[in-house]
Parts: sequence; C-alpha cells; structure tokens
Amino acid sequence: MSERTRALVEFRNITKRFGATQALKGVSFSIMPGETLGLLGANGAGKSTLIKVLSGNFLRTSGEILIEGERTEIRSPTEARDCGIATVHQNIDDAVVFGMTVAENLLLDDLSTADSPFFLNRRSVMDRAQQVQQKLGLKLPLEAPVEELSASGRQEVAIARALVKNPKLLILDEPTSTLSAREAEKLFEAVADLKRRGIAVLYVSHRMSESQQLCNRAVVLRNGQIVSEHQSPLDTNAIATSILGDLILSAKHVIRRSDQVPVFVGRGLRVRPDAVPVDLTFRKGEVIGITGLVGAGKTELLEQIYGAMPLVSGKMLLNDRPFKPRDAADALTRGVAMVPEERAKQSIFPGEGLAKHCSIGAMGFFSRYGFIDLHKEVAFTQDIIRDYNVKCPGWDAPIEALSGGNQQKLLVGRWLKHGWSLLILDEPFRGIDIGARGIISDALRAFSEYNSVVVSSSDPEEVVEVADRVLIMVEGAIAGEVMADALSSEELSEIMSRTGAARQGVSGGTLQ
Repeated sequence: MSERTRALVEFRNITKRFGATQALKGVSFSIMPGETLGLLGANGAGKSTLIKVLSGNFLRTSGEILIEGERTEIRSPTEARDCGIATVHQNIDDAVVFGMTVAENLLLDDLSTADSPFFLNRRSVMDRAQQVQQKLGLKLPLEAPVEELSASGRQEVAIARALVKNPKLLILDEPTSTLSAREAEKLFEAVADLKRRGIAVLYVSHRMSESQQLCNRAVVLRNGQIVSEHQSPLDTNAIATSILGDLILSAKHVIRRSDQVPVFVGRGLRVRPDAVPVDLTFRKGEVIGITGLVGAGKTELLEQIYGAMPLVSGKMLLNDRPFKPRDAADALTRGVAMVPEERAKQSIFPGEGLAKHCSIGAMGFFSRYGFIDLHKEVAFTQDIIRDYNVKCPGWDAPIEALSGGNQQKLLVGRWLKHGWSLLILDEPFRGIDIGARGIISDALRAFSEYNSVVVSSSDPEEVVEVADRVLIMVEGAIAGEVMADALSSEELSEIMSRTGAARQGVSGGTLQ
C-alpha cells in the first residue's frame, strides 16, 4: 500500500467501558493523511470518549489503534504526541496556563519535560517562541500574560502550542463554540492551511454547516457506534437523520404574546458607561430571546440584572418592587436565578457528584437543623435525571462523567424545579447537540407558563427555536425587537448591520 493511500490513523473495533456502561461499542474508522474528517453525533454519543482514547487520556478496553499501519499503544497524552497526535479540547482554558506569558504557553510541552532547566531563561524562551511564531505565520503578543487574551486569542495559542511538535493529526473539539463569526472564519482559514501542509484534522462540531464547509468526509457516532459515513459535499439532511435516529423533536411552537403583569422592568440600563441606555420588560407567560454577535453586550447586561456585575446605570423593578441585588446570592434569595455562559468555570465543581450539583443554590430546601437531608437530595437528583433524560452512570457519578449536553440538562433542570420569578440562561445551548437543545427548549417553555424566562445566545437559530419575542443587541444597544415567528434572516442581517444602533437604541418592551 502506498504512503498516499495508507491511513494515517485507524481504529479497529475499539471499545471503552466505564463499569457497566459501554461508551464505545466496536468503533472502526480511519483518517487519511492531510484530510479533514468531521466527527458528528449527539451529546452522549461517545465523541468525547473517542477523542480521549485517541489523545491518550483514556485507555481503550479492547480493539486496535494503528498509526501509519503499525499497531500502537497510546497510554498517555505524551505517547499520543510522540505518535504525532495533538488535541485542542473544547474548554480552551484547559490548554493554557494562566500566570504565564504567551511565549511560555507556546513552549509549555518543552518546558515541562524532565530534562528542562529548573530556572527559565526568559531570553531563550522568547527567542524560541519567536522562531515558532515565524514558522507558523502568527502575530501573537508573546510577552503578554495569556489570561489577557480574548477567548479566540487563547485558542490561537492553544492551536499553535499543539503545532509546535509538528503533529500529523490535529484534533479540534468544538473549536468555534466561543468564537464570533469573524473569528470562526479565521479559524477556518487556519484549518485550510493545515490541510495544504498535509496535516490531518479530526474536526468535532455540532454545527453541520462547519463540517460541510471544511471536511472531506464525516462520520456519525450514535450510542457509541459509527452509524454512517458521508463524503463531500456533505448532505446535512442525511447527517441530521443519522444523528437523531428515532429521536423526535418539537422544534416549532405557538408564539405567545403575553399581556400579564411584568415580572421585571429595567429602565436606563447600560452595558458600559458609554453605551446607549436599554429599557427592558419581561413578563410571565413568555420566553424572551436575546441575540447578537459575540461581544454585543448580552452577557454584561444579564449579569448586571443577576447581580454578578455592578449595575452601571438605571433602575430595576422585580414584581413591582425596587430591585438592585448586592450580588448573585442576593438575587437568588429574591427570586432571580441564572445559568451562566461559561459552564466549566462557573457551574461545575470538579470531583463533586451529580447530587451536589443539583442541590447547590437551594441548600435551604435540602437542609434541616444544619444537616443535609441526603434522601431528599438524592430523590431530587433522580427526578432531574429522569425528567430531562440525563444520560449518566447514576446519581452519585462525578459531574465529569457526563458529556457537555448532559451536564447542561442537569444544570438547567436543577433551576426548573424551583419557582423563580425570573430565570436567565446565557448561551444555554453552546456545545450541545440538537437533541439536548430540544429537551431544554421544551422544558423552558413549560416553565415560562408561570414564570419569566430569558434566553441569550449568539446563534439566532437557537433563540428562535425557544423564544416568543426576540431582542437583537448591537454594540451594547437593543437594535431591534421582533416576534420569533416573524424574524427572517434578511431582517436579522439588516438589524445587525445598523451602524447607528449603538447611538439610537430600541426599547425592549413588549410588542403590541
């Protein structure tokens, strides 16, 4: 077999068990040199497990891995790198080290070896980092602390670090989940450049349009098995059918025009001192969607309402009473809850079980005389697992055992079991598949019958799927307001291109 036709990486009947749970069931597929292969599947399908087996984080239970035709053991990330496999995981901050410079992060794998010097020679580090930067064609602020970079900047550092060792295969796990459209296009150009250089890419994304644009082939994983393979040009309808299997989604809903008494009223709110003031009215019986590009000010606005950020300006009313929470804990006691944007940083407690994650934030419900009622806590967790179809080994499993989508169903479900006046969700669908999205959307709409729900997302399709009323933010201002069933892509583009939106603003009241 010639070098051109021999697979770079081949999985043969790979299985992976976690106790009684079989995450991978005889997975077989190959990656050719220089190709971009898409890996698609619903949350819980086994994608994360497959990636971790290939990158050396998990040991396979059975089966064979071949690298360039040779049977290979990959028992650690170091062995994976030695085999020419580099991985950039979904949570970018796992791939960089805060407190170190960009240059030090680029060379982290070299600096952390046993034979590296105990004391860093900063001049030699900078010289080496500049050589790497020139070789890769980058323009990074090498002397800057890595934590000062944006999410896209940190991702660029993570990818560059992965390329330092000249890998033959680069695994990208949900690489655009925190990027704006412009930043995503920059990433796509980088992937195309890798392909030209003969580096294979395993591209994992829930966004089928990205796989359609970038990939030579795509494979679909469902319930731990490869169920289909698709050649370019990819047929997204066929892929969606393969991903969902027998799952039936209720993506369409009856749009409601709520005339109930306002739950929340905000007047003269600003995402920053120089921004246009924003007026908001949220009512029971509706889901309000807020969309706009990354950086439009959605998160800043919502975190001020929740008390996670100081109020820049304006006044707020909750249930017709003055509302200015000191912090998030104060907001919770007054009936406002929020599922934050960065799940891994703000909602996940590594090493803790599912029950603790479900009871946090409402400990008064589970405690008596200062002691936790374990029976009540476990029953509450089991209700969430059942009601929201959370795929997990059991109520006592660590949170890390769940896929991103199942983590999100659990975290959203814990809030839906309480009667909050206002529930805010910032990017609740980020990094999760359309199946989990449908379950969460249906649950939010049911909850909103008696409460007010606000969903923020930089993906307009996600907002339209769940919302009754949609607010479009541009440069910190509400640039437009449309009922969800009336919002077209043309109108959305027109609203988002309003250069004067940051000066004019539109009231986010209830449409008449």
